[in-house]
Amino acid sequence: MAIFPSEEPPVDPVQVELDDEIESLEARIADLHQRRIIQTANIINSRSSQTILKRLRSGPKSLETEDNNPLNSIASSNSQKQLSYNQECLYRICSGVTTFKVKDPDPCSIDKGIVLGIRIEAFQRGRFIRPYYVFLNRHHPDSSAWRVHRHTVPPCIPLDALADRYLPAPTQSGDLLKVPRQALPRFVKALRSHIVGYHNRITVIAGMRRAFGLSANKEQGEGRELIFSDISAADAEAKHIRLEWMDGRIGRAVVSSKGKILKCVVIGEEGRDRTTERAVLGGGGRIEGMTGRLLEL
Repeated sequence: MAIFPSEEPPVDPVQVELDDEIESLEARIADLHQRRIIQTANIINSRSSQTILKRLRSGPKSLETEDNNPLNSIASSNSQKQLSYNQECLYRICSGVTTFKVKDPDPCSIDKGIVLGIRIEAFQRGRFIRPYYVFLNRHHPDSSAWRVHRHTVPPCIPLDALADRYLPAPTQSGDLLKVPRQALPRFVKALRSHIVGYHNRITVIAGMRRAFGLSANKEQGEGRELIFSDISAADAEAKHIRLEWMDGRIGRAVVSSKGKILKCVVIGEEGRDRTTERAVLGGGGRIEGMTGRLLEL
């Protein structure tokens, strides 16, 4: 039985042009919608708008024409939503850690399903990213000691080691349950410090790649001679930074969890490059100024 190859239907150029035009219009509508949201927020947050809204709220109730005006109610509703959003942003900026209660739906859960949720905020490139969550429950119904139940922390963060240090488990001695002293605030503080340090390190590495023209968006490094062939993290925690120059030199910088460069080694064909090592370790040894120091060489 002969098998004939399937013939693809001819492409209609008019249909292709219409699809491209529809896609362009949808992108423009989305952009205009976003601009409308930003402009609305700017207008509501302005001092003059807040003064007008405050005068309308405190005005005499006998003016039915003003009270029944739908524009006043819409403006007042949008103002309340914007104020609530501003308050939420203020909480997220000033307090990077918040707690909340969760009910475990499992009927066999410990302590009637009571779970303590911890939300940890993090920044990356000046923006909020998706928060990290840690859920704690009790070891035993008769115990007040906490343990990690579930979490969304990345594997490169030493969560288990921090839990063993600050949230030690109770020990059973015969019929007696010994509950060690736990330090929940110190556990949360140390965990957030590790998370913030991790994101700072990967942000600096991404910034170095952009500055030296190694990222997908090469606008920042455009017009500059290519110096590095690769700048990347050598481990999952981004505490080891790999530097590879175009002339064959290879370097490795070790960064602490607090962003301080502890060690740096740069080796070329003629041995160690002490000048570049001193430049990397200079400026107080902070990772944030590493890009500027390398650009000055």
